[in-house]
Amino acid sequence: MYLARNFRIIKAPLTRFIHVTHSLYAGHSKWANIKHKKAANDAAKAAISFKMSSKITMLAKIGGSDLSQNVQLSNALDQAKSLNIPKKVLENAVKRGTGELKTSEKMETVVYEGIAPGGVAVMIEAITDNKNRTLGYLRPCFNKFNTSMTPTGYMFEKKGMLLIDIGDTDFDTVFETLVELGCEDVSEVEDDETNLVEVITDPADIGRVGNHLKQLYKIKEMQIGYIPIPDMATKITDSDTRANYEKFLRSVDDIDDVSQIYTNLIE
Repeated sequence: MYLARNFRIIKAPLTRFIHVTHSLYAGHSKWANIKHKKAANDAAKAAISFKMSSKITMLAKIGGSDLSQNVQLSNALDQAKSLNIPKKVLENAVKRGTGELKTSEKMETVVYEGIAPGGVAVMIEAITDNKNRTLGYLRPCFNKFNTSMTPTGYMFEKKGMLLIDIGDTDFDTVFETLVELGCEDVSEVEDDETNLVEVITDPADIGRVGNHLKQLYKIKEMQIGYIPIPDMATKITDSDTRANYEKFLRSVDDIDDVSQIYTNLIE
């Protein structure tokens, strides 16, 4: 349903149910319901570099290396640079995606579905060259907590998601811009340091919307991911269950192949 027909402005704290569980997106707490900060050691830095490189390779493979056209790749490269990932690593990641740098690895994006502790539905996105290997890493995470890998995709909708810093611009002005772009939803995000707005689009429109918005505002985050259907959202009220849920997410996030985790948990 498009914004011109049914558009919601949310001025309360954002609860979008998006869990980005590694420190690549830990700069603000409202975009993700939780964040797991990895220790600042060489192993953690290597893991972050690997995940970002894999993501960049996939984005280049899907959309090409022209940054003026592939705004998702442009945004990912900016994030990687802010994390001090070496320029050569990023260049090689792009070249692997476009085929300029030959490799025997055939990377692909795979989504695994399941139920986490507390009955929380999860969609786990991985970038891997071996689906069976990644599945072999994931199954023990579920088994450890007596949960299962089972279809949960029907509980989510695939959407384009952008988080933009509008600076000193008045929200009403931004709203008018988003109306003209045909976005599906917008939320003001409470943040003490920046003026953030979350934008939801049809997945097919994220490139067009992103290319327009980057001329006006700073894009903090940009991705195509999964948002739970409101009626399918759930809560955890028991502290022990919550602790197990957090441990489960950490165990999944520690798998190098995993790039994103989405859940239907309401915070």
